[in-house]
Amino acid sequence: MRLVPILLAALPLLAQTEEPLKVLFIGNSYTHTNAMPDMAMSIANSIPGRQLDARSVTRGGATLADDWMLTNALDVLRTGAWDTVVLQDYSTLGQNFIDGKWMINDPSGLLQWSKFWNAEIQRKNAKTLLYLTWARKAHPDFQTGLNYAYAQAAKEINAQIAPVGLAWRRVREAHPHLELFVADGSHPSPLGSYLTACVFVEVLLNKSCAAPAKTPAIVRATAEQQAQIADAAHQAVEEYKAGILTNLPRPDYGVAKSLPTPADTKPEEFQGTWKGKAYIYSGVQDMELRVTTLGRTCKGSLTIANANAGVALTYPLTGCAIDQVTLTFLVSDPRIITEEFRAVIDNGRLSGTHALKDTNPYRRMMGSFELKKD
Repeated sequence: MRLVPILLAALPLLAQTEEPLKVLFIGNSYTHTNAMPDMAMSIANSIPGRQLDARSVTRGGATLADDWMLTNALDVLRTGAWDTVVLQDYSTLGQNFIDGKWMINDPSGLLQWSKFWNAEIQRKNAKTLLYLTWARKAHPDFQTGLNYAYAQAAKEINAQIAPVGLAWRRVREAHPHLELFVADGSHPSPLGSYLTACVFVEVLLNKSCAAPAKTPAIVRATAEQQAQIADAAHQAVEEYKAGILTNLPRPDYGVAKSLPTPADTKPEEFQGTWKGKAYIYSGVQDMELRVTTLGRTCKGSLTIANANAGVALTYPLTGCAIDQVTLTFLVSDPRIITEEFRAVIDNGRLSGTHALKDTNPYRRMMGSFELKKD
């Protein structure tokens, strides 16, 4: 009968000898700035209970596609023994410019590449954890697009989310005096990385950053600030557990404008020099289009100028054709991208649309222009 007390006395020893949770972080500078995984490990391992063994593979400015193709992350995943693998995509999910406005990209890149990574993670009998990042300082509205994208990806691959972006939003709203950003308004300050690490400690090990947890020296947080950060991390995790990211409505990621319906147009009406404004790339550009018609085909040049940047670039038109009432042409630039322009004559003006022709889901540009014949 004395066996039971002996076994009970041994339980604390068993808990102390439990293997550390082995976690691989895959991402970019939002992960490696201030050595955030090491910060999470230091915090977690200063608290009694299961310990954390974290490693990371990152590349500055990387998407999940870049991490797959341009780093050794896949080899590290395949050759290691991991309990959890954290996936962090590009902070705006790629490039997305709609009518000259910068927006969060739609979820297609994240969805595609989280599936590829998740398949490899499952082969290692590990769990996938998606790292929901924060919105840029000047664009807090970006969080809506990020929330939806990561929620959709988690649903597709049956993964959990580390709701870092939710914690950042809480701190920015409740404690605006706590500076989470460095000067660029994008990357985390030491305090921002500390908040991020606290969310991971909560999600991975169900531990709190509240005292007596160790605060890394780089953070220099007061006891009050430590408590505020710990509370924000905890409340964000609780919000996530309660389903705040479930059944979100799809936000506006931007759609291409349609061309107006024109009257009958003769091909030669497109000939000439047209000037005006184009709402493409990251703002409003000055645009000049020179067209020479040859029946249903054409040739010419396109000049895009930005007075604020002091840049003007001219491209020859390729594939220039007039199909019924629509002028269509392509241009290619030194960035090795091809753009398609379509236009119709509407009330004496050349009204058109612009779109990047690219199968890369992380690149998306659509715009419009309005020109008058010179």
